[in-house]
Amino acid sequence: MTSQRILFIGGLLLFLLSIGYGLFNDGFLLPARHQAIHYNLDMALNMAAKGDITMASAFAGQFGRESGAAEIQARIPLHLALAGAMTAIPLWLTPRLDISERMKRILALFLVSGGLVLAAGDFATIAAEPALGRYLVFAGYAWLALGLTGYLLYAGLFVWLHEEERHSKRG
Repeated sequence: MTSQRILFIGGLLLFLLSIGYGLFNDGFLLPARHQAIHYNLDMALNMAAKGDITMASAFAGQFGRESGAAEIQARIPLHLALAGAMTAIPLWLTPRLDISERMKRILALFLVSGGLVLAAGDFATIAAEPALGRYLVFAGYAWLALGLTGYLLYAGLFVWLHEEERHSKRG
């Protein structure tokens, strides 16, 4: 598979995953999450008013966990869409760059897989272990940055080298 196909199909897949997860989150997960958030807040306030500080604290802690999970779930479609959008510039640059197809494929895979790792990190933060999720999110951002930086460095070198050729042809 060529680097252009990886970027095009991967970017399109990331956008479609973003839309699909956004619809799933807003249609199914969010209403139940909001109900749990309101219930825990209501119970925390009721328990505090009754003087049961231990139960109020427990409900307030659950309120915080539910609110944090709702925020992280709302970030997943944004991360997927961001990664999909980041494939647009390299998709335009790829045919113009005079580098090996292997290097182009590696950089394209960094971009696409970085977006998937970023979303997986958000899932891991909610489902399994928050520390693992943070590391995966960091790795996803690092892969996206590495892929985009690689493309931009090669594009800068390409322009710089061809600028020297244009000056030597004129003189």
